[in-house]
Amino acid sequence: MDTKLSSNWARRSIVIRKRTLDETRDLSLRVLGKLFKPLLFYYLALALPVYALDVALWGFFAPSFAPGLEIDSFPGREFVFFWNHVDFLSRIYVTVWLETAFIGSLTTQYLGIWLFNPDGAALSRQNVVGSWKRRWFQLVYYLIATRIVRLRFFYVETILLEQTPFRSSSDRLSTRRRVRNINFGSWGTFFGNLWSTETYFCVGVSVGAAMIFYLLSSIIPDLPPRLIVFDLALFPALVFGCRLYYVVYSFFSYVNYRIASEGWDLDLAFKIEANKHAGLDDADDAISPRFRRSRTLAPMTLDADLLETRPVRENSTEA
Repeated sequence: MDTKLSSNWARRSIVIRKRTLDETRDLSLRVLGKLFKPLLFYYLALALPVYALDVALWGFFAPSFAPGLEIDSFPGREFVFFWNHVDFLSRIYVTVWLETAFIGSLTTQYLGIWLFNPDGAALSRQNVVGSWKRRWFQLVYYLIATRIVRLRFFYVETILLEQTPFRSSSDRLSTRRRVRNINFGSWGTFFGNLWSTETYFCVGVSVGAAMIFYLLSSIIPDLPPRLIVFDLALFPALVFGCRLYYVVYSFFSYVNYRIASEGWDLDLAFKIEANKHAGLDDADDAISPRFRRSRTLAPMTLDADLLETRPVRENSTEA
C-alpha cells in the first residue's frame, strides 16, 4: 500500500464538517472503496480468529436433521425445520453483530491515524498495531467482558481516538462515563441513524442469503451438505463482509457526533480567523490541509471563505 498516496488523499478530500445521514453513508462508502485493501487486511486480522471460535460455538446450536429422513415425511416437518433454521441463522447474525466492535477495532485504529495524523509514515503496520496494543485491555474489557451488560456505541472510537482512561481524573473522564455521556446525549440523532443502517444490513443480508441458498441448491442437491456449507461458511462470510462497511460508517458517525455536539468544525474555522488576525504569513499552513475546503466534498457548515481575506491554497495533489 502506498501510505503517502493514502495520506495525501485524506488531506486532499476529507474535511471536518457536520454531515447528514446520506452524506455520512456516502463518505463511508468512498473511503471504503479507496482504502479497501488496508481496511480489509486489518479487519481480517481479527475477524478470522474470531470466526474460528464462532464455528465451534455455532456447532452446538445447529438444527438437527436426519440425512435418511425426507423433510416432508410427516405433516409440519418442513415448517418446523424452516423456522429452526431461521433461528439458527439469527443466532449467527446476532453473534457477529455483538462482535463487530471488537473485530473492527484494528480497522478503526487505522482510520484514526489515516485521517488525523499528517505523517504518512504513521500508517505503517507496526505503528497501527502498536497503537492498538496499548489499548487492547480496555477493548477486551468493554467490548467482550461487559458487552452484554453495557450495549452501547462508540466504545472503540472513544478508547482508541480519545484514549480515555479506566478511571476519571481531574482533567479526564473515564471511558465508561465518556461513552455514557455520548450515548445519553445523542440517542435520537446518531443512534437512530445507526439503527436505520443496521436495518438495511439485516434486510440486505436476508435477501442475499436467500439468493445464495437457492443458487447453492442447484449445485449441491443434498440438503445436509448444503446446510453445512451455507450455515458455517457462506452465510457467516456474508455477515462478516457487510460489517466491514459498518465499522467505517460507525467511525465517521462518531466524527459527526463530535462535530455536532462539540463544534469541531467551528473550532477549526475560528482558528483560521485567529491566525489571520495574528498576522501570520503562513496562516493557511497553520491549519492542517485536511481541514480546509475540499473540491471533492461540500464545504464546512461555517464556510471558511467568509472569514478569510484571501483564498485558501488548495493542495495540488490529485485525488
